[in-house]
Order: sequence, then C-alpha cells, then structure tokens
Amino acid sequence: MRNAGAGDCYSARRLRRGQRPSEHPRVSVVLREWVPVSASGPSSPSGFGGQPLRLSFPEEGLRFDDLVLRLPNAEDLQGLAAAFADGELSEADNISPFSRDELAKELPGFVANGELARLVVADVHSGVTFGGGTLHHLDSERGIIEIGYWLYPRARGRGIATKVARALAEYAFKLGVHRVTAYVSVDNLQSERVLERARFTREGVLRSMPKPDGGRVDRTIFSLLPGE
Repeated sequence: MRNAGAGDCYSARRLRRGQRPSEHPRVSVVLREWVPVSASGPSSPSGFGGQPLRLSFPEEGLRFDDLVLRLPNAEDLQGLAAAFADGELSEADNISPFSRDELAKELPGFVANGELARLVVADVHSGVTFGGGTLHHLDSERGIIEIGYWLYPRARGRGIATKVARALAEYAFKLGVHRVTAYVSVDNLQSERVLERARFTREGVLRSMPKPDGGRVDRTIFSLLPGE
C-alpha cells in the first residue's frame, strides 16, 4: 500500500462500507480539560481549558483495539530512518528523507512546536511497530489539521491504516479541531480506499500540488468532520 498524500492509516478486522461512526475504534486515553466541540462548533476554535488550539500528544500514547499510537523513542530510530528514506513514502507523506542522526536530534521537538506530531503505531502487547501516523499543518485559527500515515510492507493489507486514520481524526476532534483533511496522489487508489473506509469524504482534485523533490503532482483531497 502506498500512503496518503501530503499527509498521506491499515487491523485484523476490516471496516466495511456502511458502518456507523460508533463502530470505529475508540481512543481509550482520557484527555483532561477537553472542551467538547459539536458538529457545528464554536466560531473560534479552542482546545484544552478554552486556550487557543494547539497540538499536543499524551506520553502514554493512544490505545485503540490492539494498537497504540505513540511518540517515537530511540529504539525506533533505525526503522524510521529507513522508512523516511523511502522515496515512495516521502512523496506520500510530504517529508524529506531523514538520517538516523537527524532523527535523534528531532525526537525531542516532534510536538514541541505545537504544529506537528510524528507518531509510530505498534502492537499494544508485543510492542512490534507497524508504521506511523502524522498530525501536521495545524491551522489553529480555522480549526483544520492534516493527517498522514504509512506502513512497513509486512503490516499492509491488514486494516491497520484505516484504524490509524480514524484514530488520528478522533483525537484531533478531542483537541478542538473542526476539520481533518488528507491528501492522496491521484494514482494512489489503495490509500483512497483507506480513507473511504475511515468514512472520510472525497471532495475533489487539487492540481499541481508541490512535492518534496520540487516536482508537482495532482492530489485528491479528503475530509472528515466531527460526528461523521
């Protein structure tokens, strides 16, 4: 599977078309001081305690089904460096290749700027990592954020990406986000199916979007709103 566009998520049980939102995996972390946001939402987005919307992530991670999304640690570095150096993944997730040393320097600041969270997804029991997910390009004024996801080849075709995409979106809504988006290269049909199973809506095609290598590509935009 190739991964979702400028933020281009796969579980043993696939999500079927027509399932209700309540049937999707629920995040088990309790977020303190969360200000609930309805489908219509307030006119000015706010997060914890009514403060301006800012990206944060719990150190213990987010558990859903038998998976956990968590911040990367030193033990993840080698695998992450190899994944980020993959040309297909870097194009899908709109990232530039990282070396192991560069990643080591970046780890402490992955969420520090409040606009980007690079995460890994792992088996909650064995700790085996399957890939990663991203919350990025937070627009705090308009309450919009993008998600991305990628998987190692051995983890593909098992429904994990769909669960990760949904979990990232649900967590963003709990932060106070009003709209979650994902961009997929127009020929990335597998990733489009991931987002459709996660109940995202296809909105259209944005032509000539920038790539990390300086090129351009047409991307399909998907979105999810609270309550969908």
